[in-house]
Amino acid sequence: MNRDIAAQFIKMLTNLDHCLAKAAEHAEAKKFNVDNFFGDRLIVDMLPFSKQVLICCDAARAGVATASHSDVPVLGDDPKTMADLRAHVEKTIAYLQSKLDADFSRFESGRYAPHWAGGKAMDGHTCVHEYAIPNFYFHLTMVYALLRRAGVDLGKRDYLGALNMQ
Repeated sequence: MNRDIAAQFIKMLTNLDHCLAKAAEHAEAKKFNVDNFFGDRLIVDMLPFSKQVLICCDAARAGVATASHSDVPVLGDDPKTMADLRAHVEKTIAYLQSKLDADFSRFESGRYAPHWAGGKAMDGHTCVHEYAIPNFYFHLTMVYALLRRAGVDLGKRDYLGALNMQ
């Protein structure tokens, strides 16, 4: 891993925040409470919208912390509003920005023991490449899909953000 992965997480979380802002604009235009998105799901056994955002942030923090041999920061947030959720995304971005100059040269020897793994752990390579990156994009895509399904005017440019075209 190198700083490019952390920078990519930052870019995509910034795009996520942009999508959340557009959701707020959509709710205002349609005259409903933006916090109605919180419980939205594609199907009943799927985690709700708010949890999709939180897991996206968790995956980015876990990958970067593990790769930089740091403790995974626990933000301790329990977002109740869209503003709270956006603040959580902003805190995650700030954490990732603080790690851009970290030493990632030994990332493979990192260790991540998620609370849901029953005491098992994964090495840094597994954490970054088999968990953090795919999990991040899975939950990011779910947020995008839920907002699109709800009628928020989003497109691929909102998801991808600005591209470095030359």
